[in-house]
This record gives sequence, structure tokens and C-alpha cells, in this order.
Amino acid sequence: MSPSSCSTFLRTSCVSLVSFIGFANLSAQNATDINTLLTGGGIPQSLPAPNLMIAAAASPAAEKPAAGTTGYQSSPGPWGTIVGDYIYLEAPASLIENFALPSTQPRWSFPLSFKPKLDAFFSEAGLTQEQIATLMLPAAQVVEGDLLHVLPSVQLVEQLPAKTRAHIYAELGKLPANEYCMDPVLITGTSVQEWYRTSKLRKELIDKIEQLSYMRGETIAFSDIPVLLNYAQADSEARAIFKACTRTRALMVRLKIDENSNIQELVSYWSFGVAIRRKDIEPLIRSIADSGTLHDLGLSHILPAQARKLLYSYPGLDMAKNGLLPDCHWTSLNFYNFDAHQYVLDSRLATSQVLENFVPVEPPYQFGDILFFLDNQSGDAFHSCVHLADDIVFTKNGRNILSPWTIMKLEDVKKVYLFRGNGRVQGFRRKDIDAARREPAK
Repeated sequence: MSPSSCSTFLRTSCVSLVSFIGFANLSAQNATDINTLLTGGGIPQSLPAPNLMIAAAASPAAEKPAAGTTGYQSSPGPWGTIVGDYIYLEAPASLIENFALPSTQPRWSFPLSFKPKLDAFFSEAGLTQEQIATLMLPAAQVVEGDLLHVLPSVQLVEQLPAKTRAHIYAELGKLPANEYCMDPVLITGTSVQEWYRTSKLRKELIDKIEQLSYMRGETIAFSDIPVLLNYAQADSEARAIFKACTRTRALMVRLKIDENSNIQELVSYWSFGVAIRRKDIEPLIRSIADSGTLHDLGLSHILPAQARKLLYSYPGLDMAKNGLLPDCHWTSLNFYNFDAHQYVLDSRLATSQVLENFVPVEPPYQFGDILFFLDNQSGDAFHSCVHLADDIVFTKNGRNILSPWTIMKLEDVKKVYLFRGNGRVQGFRRKDIDAARREPAK
């Protein structure tokens, strides 16, 4: 599913570095402010309850894109020429089996205090008076504590126009009880038909997803998993539906290398510009250039060990032994490490590491820069990823075990996490790398 209504999704799926306030102007902070940054971070969360869907990732155009997909080719730069193809990852059956399937009865949950506003809200959303009347019947409403559950029929949900659905689900997405509206499946960068073309779903099911989809910002979203399960013909197909809803689009990329490549420039860029790991990548790059038969190198082969190990994989349940599953910040701050440093699961210590060891930087970003997605008002870092080259990043979109480590276009990540228009991206670079880069200029 999606990274989600970003901020709400991240409350359950991603550690929020609450103390990242005003990093762009960090040099202007005084000692008191910095102390606040160090100690005011979000309290580490306990292991979240299983969220049935995940943050898939990326972005289509403002309107639903046409069917079909194309490969990827980078712009020219010191990173060389990078080409690739889109692949679709689905969570393995061994993970899917750990989750119970939801009810086939659609449910819209509101705060009980919202009940007096329901009629006007549904009218504003575009429902007919007949539809509103059915939703206001006592039989269609259940009170549970401070929640009001409205139970629309499958037929009513299927009849909703896309704009009406988007309006209602945007409100529902504010409440964790509406997990599929808070964390919808995101159909990214292509059409619904193309997204599920290689899945095991029947065409009828794919058509139903297309019918029930809506736009969340510039991304196609789908939240009606309970409705879709009504069309499952067997338990095995219900599981297949759920599995297909964990789809994530990722880039499988390769670095083009031949006898005409500027090897010195390539080695310099991929060793962080300061010869870090040069001994690990230079022999490999030169051997391919000299081979005469090989013409590209999978980018995973020149990533640091931790990223190389995790790329295109899912967290194992054993990774929860530290009380928290890895999230985006754990991923970003461990990018350079051979062995993962688990203490960065603590948002306070993660904040401290950034304050002490990183400096803010502006574009163009370099290999290994960490890009934090900051809330414009609070300064909270609600997502982070690692810049690789041109417009591609290494990312894990959420703490969920159904969220893999992937390579994506930065533009796609922005459209997932910045769809509310209330955030910005701020780059950070390791101080030692930044200092070493500046030395030749002295």
C-alpha cells in the first residue's frame, strides 16, 4: 500500500524524527534550540500492529496514465549512464500467511463526535439524498466506544464516482481505524491495467480495482480491499488478492560501462568523491571496461554492503528482535555501515547522529546524501531516503514487514510523501565527506 497519507501513515509505519526543526537554517540555531532537537525527538514506538497493506511507492501523472510502461535511462552526469527496467515486487507467501484477511463488509469509521456532521459531509461529498438516507439508518451504524462505524453496502461503494470517493476517503484517512484509507494501495507511474498485468489476478478483479480507484494527489489510489474480496471465488484467490495488493514498483538499474567510459570519473563518483570504498569498486569497474564482452554492471554491486544486502528484499520477522522493525530512517542512517547500528531505531539517538555527524546541503545531491522529508510547520522528518545518482534513491517506505527496500525515482517518492503540499526535501551529507570534498578548493 502506500506510504500513505504520509503523516498519518508514518505514525504507524515510520519513526518520525520529531526534532528535525528548521534544519535548513540549522546554523542559526542557538545552544538551547539544539538541545531541544536532541532531546525532543519522538519516543520510540512499540512494534506496530500488523497493517494489512503496505506503502507501495511512486507517482503517476495528474490524470490516470495510459497503459504501458517504459524503461529508465538517467541523464548524463559524473555517475555515468544508468539504464534500467521497472519490476513489481510482491510480499512472499511466507509473510502474507501471517496476516488475517479483513471482513468483506465495507466500513467507514468516524469519531463519534462527527455524527452530527455526517449528513452535511456526505452531501458535500456528492452522495445523493437516497444514498445518504441509507447510511443514516440505525442498521447501517454501529457505535464502538468513541467511534461511529458506518456500514455502506457493497453496491453503494461501487457506485461512488471517483471524486466522491476521493473526498470521503481523504476524511477517513485521518483516522487509523480506516487502515485502507490511511494507507491505500498506490498504483504508481502507470495504469491499473499495466500495474496488475503480470499479477495472478483475473481480469474481472483488475477491472474492479480500476473501477474503485481514485486520485490521491497525483497518484492513483485503491482502498476498497473489503469490496474486492467479495469477488474472490475461493480462499486461495482471496489470498492472491491480498498478495497482489502488496505490489511495489521498483527500478532494477545497471551502470553502462565500456572502453569509452570515463573510468576515473565513475570511480570518483561511486566512491563518494573522496575515495571511500575505491578499492572495492575500481577493480570491478575497470575489469568490465576491459572485458570487451560485458557492457553494464548491476548498480547493487557498487552499493555499500548493508544496502547491497537489503535491496529488493523484505524484513524478516527476526528483525523485530530489537522491539522495532527497520524503517526509512534506520535504512538511511545505516547506508554507510557494514553492520547495521540498531540504536538508530531510537528516534532521539537518530536525531543526535544527524546533528553531530551531518551537515545540510542543497542540490545537486551527491551519492550517499540523505534526503529528509520535513514538515513545513513542525519540522518533523516523516520520511528519508538516500540519493544514489541523477534522480534515483534507495528507500524503504515504512516500517511494515510488507514494505521492501527498493530503488525509486525521487520524483515518485515525493508524489507519495508530499501529496498534501505541506512538506519539503532537505539534503544532509556526512561531515567528513563534505569536508574532504571541500579540501581541493582550498
